[in-house]
Amino acid sequence: MISKTSSIKKLLQKYLRWIFFLVIFICLAFAIREGMTPEFDGVSISPRKVYRLEYYKASPLQKLWHHNMKMPSFVRLYRIETETLLGESEVVDMWLNGELYWYLEPPLNRVRVGNDIVFKNIPPECTDCPPLTDREMMP
Repeated sequence: MISKTSSIKKLLQKYLRWIFFLVIFICLAFAIREGMTPEFDGVSISPRKVYRLEYYKASPLQKLWHHNMKMPSFVRLYRIETETLLGESEVVDMWLNGELYWYLEPPLNRVRVGNDIVFKNIPPECTDCPPLTDREMMP
């Protein structure tokens, strides 16, 4: 009877050890996934609603890498109709540096966010439209 009880204890300890390691593994996987995921921070739409600019706060791992920045962020530029990603910026410091300019008419054809982010060679929103006003280009 004693040997049966001790063998059951050993088997239980073995399974509990595996369960413990499995729980630790799942927690680590979740922490790594969360540490690598950037946080959505907002969106801006172009004046004629052709392009979308999405703002993201840097992920916790990126914040560790860019520890000298007060507000590490990056942006992604999409064409709305086809859901095409046109570009993604590097991580930059958006602290007092987030003014948005839609220069979508020739010869500039670019979108600028602050001093550090410029998306070049962006197709015009339309070819027969009247030019945008300064207020529309710089909301």
